[in-house]
Amino acid sequence: MQEQTTQARKFIGIEELRPLPEKPRLPRRPPVIVFDPARCTGCSTCEMVCSQRNVDKVAPVSSSVKVVHSEEQGKNFAILCLHCREPLCMEACPVRAIDKDEAGIVRIRRVFCVECGICTLACPEAAPLQEPFTGRMRKCDLCDGDPLCAKHCPEDALHFYRGKALGWIRLLRWPVQLVSFLLLVVVLVGTFCSFTAGIVSLPCPTGTLQNIASTQTLVLVTLASALVLIGITILFGRVFCGWVCPFGFFLDLVGSVVPKFGLPKFLKSRMIKYGILAGAVGGAAGLGFQPFCTVCPIGSICRSYGPGGVIKGAELAIVPVIAGLELGVRRSWCRSFCPVGAVLALAAKIGIIKIVIGAHQCKKFSCMQCADTCPMGIIDREALREGIAPKIPMDECIMCLRCVDTCPYQSAKIRFRWQKTIPGEVKAWTYS
Repeated sequence: MQEQTTQARKFIGIEELRPLPEKPRLPRRPPVIVFDPARCTGCSTCEMVCSQRNVDKVAPVSSSVKVVHSEEQGKNFAILCLHCREPLCMEACPVRAIDKDEAGIVRIRRVFCVECGICTLACPEAAPLQEPFTGRMRKCDLCDGDPLCAKHCPEDALHFYRGKALGWIRLLRWPVQLVSFLLLVVVLVGTFCSFTAGIVSLPCPTGTLQNIASTQTLVLVTLASALVLIGITILFGRVFCGWVCPFGFFLDLVGSVVPKFGLPKFLKSRMIKYGILAGAVGGAAGLGFQPFCTVCPIGSICRSYGPGGVIKGAELAIVPVIAGLELGVRRSWCRSFCPVGAVLALAAKIGIIKIVIGAHQCKKFSCMQCADTCPMGIIDREALREGIAPKIPMDECIMCLRCVDTCPYQSAKIRFRWQKTIPGEVKAWTYS
């Protein structure tokens, strides 16, 4: 009898009351309200229409959106839920009263909410608002997909954006990489250091530098051919690394299946590849042949097919060794060690295009898909977390365009270097 009483008094935990829901699939078009502070006049119309929907009367304290006036900056800001990709409020809620539906809308389930306010503390925007008198928690639910604040804002400072539906760049890049791999490895059999197709010759710029250093001879035709790839890099960035390089394609395949364990700090320096480039050229001058070409993974892959391919394929032993770096960090070879990438990086420094992230529709800390998907790890997560548009070093960017492709809000754009404004940015009004 006592045992039954003890079992009856057993504490029922949150797992029994509110089990973790299955993680919903991310919507193809994630909805969000975009706020433009340059247009906001602080009229608080959004607060009025929102409170009218919430409590059937104009009572700004019951609104799910809050307008904050900054006297110091002379601007107005709207605090509202951004319906994050991975909501921190949902993780922090001790009673699991917050969830995210398949449409991408983050909601507070009032039947479970205990009005503790922890969600507000966890949210970078402090978007869950607590009524001062009743203590009730309120948070934007996008009016079930038709937000009234965006419809009634007289200055269009709030805009309901349904997100980008389809990323087509990924669908294009993989076929291009595959075709490039087959061309360089199977069709144009020989070496990548210098292959010829008809009257077209395209030597590797690193191999060309080693050749010049080892022979002490400058062949203008060879140099001009090598400058073709340099010119392409100046015009379009390191597209060879992201779209054409056969070893890069191999690394993308390996990186998609192997786990990551990290690398020692001394192997993460992006300056190592410049040291390897200098050592290869200096070694060529002293040895009289091209030392790096004998272990180059790009050339090894290109020489592994065709007549004599079995013998030449013995060089492929270097490929899994270098690919093993992929266990540490994605594209480790490209980030820190590839001397071919070093030459192209120098050309990209004076390139004419750039990628910018941080248009006014960028959700920054609430998304970070661009930082997660970048294989070169050059998008500053801390800057995004602080709401700052990160500056992307184009010498390290391989122009894979994953960030442009995956951004659900179309905030990542390709621009010319001389363009100063961020795409989608609205300039503040000026008065004469």
